[in-house]
Parts: sequence; structure tokens; C-alpha cells
Amino acid sequence: EEEELEGITLRLGLFFDGTGNNMANVATTAQCRLEDLALFSESELASIIEHCKGYGFGEFDGDAFNTAPDNSYGNAPSNVVHLRELYPDHSTEGIPVGADTGYLKVYLEGIGTTNDKADSVFFGQGLGLGKTGVVARVEQAPGLIKEQWDLFQKANPSTYIRKIEFDIFGFSRGAAAARHCVNELLKPDRGVFNDLLRAGRFTLVTTFDPAADVTLNFIGLFDTVAAIGGIDLNVADDHNPGVNLYLPPGCARQVIQLQARDECRKNFALNSVQKGHRQICLPGVHSDIGGGYLPRARERLWLTQPKRFSVERSWTVESTGAWKRAQAEVQTLHASGLAGDGKIGIKTWPLELAPRGKLEPAYQEHMLTLELERTVRGELSLIALRVMRELGVYHGVPFKSLELRPDLALPMELQPIAARILDQVQGGNEISLDPDEERLLRSRYIHQSAHWIPSMGILISKPAEKNQRNVYDNLPQKGYPQ
Repeated sequence: EEEELEGITLRLGLFFDGTGNNMANVATTAQCRLEDLALFSESELASIIEHCKGYGFGEFDGDAFNTAPDNSYGNAPSNVVHLRELYPDHSTEGIPVGADTGYLKVYLEGIGTTNDKADSVFFGQGLGLGKTGVVARVEQAPGLIKEQWDLFQKANPSTYIRKIEFDIFGFSRGAAAARHCVNELLKPDRGVFNDLLRAGRFTLVTTFDPAADVTLNFIGLFDTVAAIGGIDLNVADDHNPGVNLYLPPGCARQVIQLQARDECRKNFALNSVQKGHRQICLPGVHSDIGGGYLPRARERLWLTQPKRFSVERSWTVESTGAWKRAQAEVQTLHASGLAGDGKIGIKTWPLELAPRGKLEPAYQEHMLTLELERTVRGELSLIALRVMRELGVYHGVPFKSLELRPDLALPMELQPIAARILDQVQGGNEISLDPDEERLLRSRYIHQSAHWIPSMGILISKPAEKNQRNVYDNLPQKGYPQ
């Protein structure tokens, strides 16, 4: 009884990073994302360029690299990483005298990634499976918690723990892992956390009852995309074998998901938390919400599916109906602000001519698509970071102030938009911006994630039908073992 009265609440923050996101790997290439490399001395700059080119960065223009590798070394830190940095931690320092709560934070590497190693492109990033997959990350969580708890015990040797609270965050497939983690903790025996959460372990009081003394506080999700490949390797459907995404009403004190309004890739279907939990739709595509885009990147993409059309040999391509329809579409896209300072062009190319020795047909076959080329900024995700931080603080998560992080400051032109969104979030889930604000975001900040450029011979990023994202409801997962 004496131990129980003296015990504190230990609050554990779990941070599940997204597919292809890795905190250690982005730290390795931090200098490669700078935009003022010209300020370095000649010898320092030469060393940085050599280092960055070794990781696949390219198109150096004197100040910055304009292309980056398509892997965990080529991303910027995600919002999961930023939130982790803002979360308090007593693993290496004593808790304040008289405090009734201590804090630990645990980072889980992004799906398909490993610190200081090559990514798992097919099983991990492609299918969400294997040693770096969604379920594996949850299974790794107890061991990582134990490591931090050991440090906490050394820093606070006479502190007993009578209750445990969890705050759990995740992005993309990391959000799927966060939801699976919640379901493990909701099991009567606390699932994979059973051995960790037993009375007498570490400095848990002897009266600790895992069934009564464990609470799920805040679940913060950035655009859940489970996309688990089954036997058919289909990551676009709602079948996610082995993963329980269902968040029942009352599973935590608060569940909030930030949804990417402009995401429409077929293979990036949203796993909703509605009904039963709060879901806020913010402007941007997947990583405009969860973070990870470079401060500045160059996009060269095909916006439309290449289509075949015929041209009479006496005509020019520009005189065809296909070309004129494409011109009208370009004008519409320009009016939306999409190209910004870049350009949208009509790209055509002829198909094979008639075989040798045969008469040329009267018509020449061509292919046509719209091609976008522009520079796009990465700071839009900092608005979603602020939304999640503010909502977390409102619901009792003691995040530090962003004022202490000048590196996470918003550009001046985004500050009124962020203020408007934060104000609207306080009153509901509907976000509305005026046309000029929308044009600004579309021209400079919202990435074009859906396109028709193949990767490794596969159209991984093609849009869903009618450019409308598939959304799957928050329902009990069939076949999930209890």
C-alpha cells in the first residue's frame, strides 16, 4: 500500500514512423538537404558534394541538390520524428522533485527501413511485410521500451510506478502499426506487452494490475495507409492480413487522424477512423501531412495516362482534336495554380513506323500525355505538425513549444493559412480556404504524388479511378486472431 501511494504514473510515447522514413538515415544525409551550401568553404563543399552523391543526391546547382534518392536516405524527417523530439523524456535525467508523472519516448523505425542499412524495397516498403513490416514493428516495441525503461530506472532508481499511460503516434504504415499496437494493448492480457506489464517488473509496484492500471491516452495518426500485400500482392484493397486496424469507440481517451485531402493514388487508400473518432481533412497529399518531403524538390511527371491517337500524314500533331483537348486541359490546370513557376506541356511521340518493305499507312499513330515540370516546397507538412501538436496539448500531451524550434518555423506566406486552419480545427473538422490560398498551396506546396511515370516497370503511383481516393471504413478486421 505504501508503494502504491508513492508510485508515479509513467507515460510512454510510442512513435511509429512511416514507410520509407527513418530518423537515423535522414540524419546521415542532413547536409544534403541544405539550401545554402554555397556558404561552406570550397573544401567543405567538395566533401559534402562527394558524401551526398554517394547516397544518390544529384543536380547540384551551387546552393542545393535538386534530386534525391528514392529511399530512406533521401527523405527529410517526418512529423513523427518532430513530435518525438517535442515529447518529454526522463530516461537520462531525474524527474522533477514532487512530480507525479514521468515520461519515456520510444521511436520505431519506418516500415521497410533499418538504421544505417539498405531499405527492404519489396517485402517491407512494397508489401508492409517481413522483419521491417507493420506487425514486426509492433512486436519490436516491447524490447525497445525495455531498453528505455532500463535507462529510466538508472536515472530514477527510487521511483516506483503505479500506473502506465500510452500516447501513440504513427504515419502511413506507421499509423497502421500504431493501430495494431493499440489492439495488442486492448487484449485482456495486453498482447505482446504481457511480459513487460507485470507487477514487480522494473519498478512497477507489487499491486500493479495490467488490466486496470494501463490507460491509452492520445492516439495521433497521420493519414493511415496500411496497404498490406496478401497472396495476390494487392496493396490497394481493404484486405490487410494479420493487421488489426479497427479502433473501437472508447479505445483511448482521444483518437485523431489527419487525412490528406489531395491524395488520390490507387495504392494509397486511406484507412479511416470514422465513425467513432475524429478525422480532420487537411490540404495536401500523403507526405504533405505526415512529412518527409525535402525542403525543395523538382518534379518531372506525367499528369495523364498516355493515350494513343491517329494523325493523318498530311496533318501536324498540333492540328488534331487530341492536341486541342490537351490544350484545354492544360489551361484548366494552370488556372488551378498547379504549375506555379514551372510549366505544364503537351508531350507526344510517334509509335513505330510501318515495317520495312511495306507501304506506309495513311495515318501515323502517336502517344500523348501532359507533362509537369516545376519546383515544389516541403514546408506544408509543418501545418499538420502544428495541428497535431495543438490537439495533443489540448488533450493532455505535454509537447514542448515549437517556438524553441526555429528550424520548424513556417514560411511567412504559410503563416496566415496555418492560423486559419488551426482556428477552424478548434471548432470542427471542416477546413476551408479562400481561392487565393488554394492557388498558392497548389502552385508551391502541394506535391503531385499521383502520376503516370513507371517505377521499376510498374505504375506504383498511378491515380485511383476518376482521381478519387479509395477510403476504407473503420471496421473490425476479419480473421484477426484474438
